[in-house]
Amino acid sequence: MSKIQRMSEAEKEVMQIIWAVGGSISSAWLLDELKNRNKDWKPNTVLTFLARLIEKGILTAKKHGRANEYIPLVSANEYKRFETRSFLDSVYDGSIKKFISALYEGDDLTKDEIEDLKKWFSQR
Repeated sequence: MSKIQRMSEAEKEVMQIIWAVGGSISSAWLLDELKNRNKDWKPNTVLTFLARLIEKGILTAKKHGRANEYIPLVSANEYKRFETRSFLDSVYDGSIKKFISALYEGDDLTKDEIEDLKKWFSQR
């Protein structure tokens, strides 16, 4: 995975739409979709989000006449792995064991979840 950066919540909203499409989109299409989702973001605001996503290595743009086509460089799953690893590194010193221990000690895991985890680990 390339060196990507963390997204803001608004940038994540934009990317969720782009990832759901499964391909490239135009800014005009994105603006229409955001309007359909009752987002009253101004076009310049959305263009700023898109520019930031390009800077962060999450999107790329190709020129088509006067319009840009935006194409994801990072999949939703890749970004989730990036966020998960960042969280583990910053909160649990990169230790999955410490994370699971915190969930277990906090009674956040049910017996069924523990059994599912045991099965999952044994199959890996």
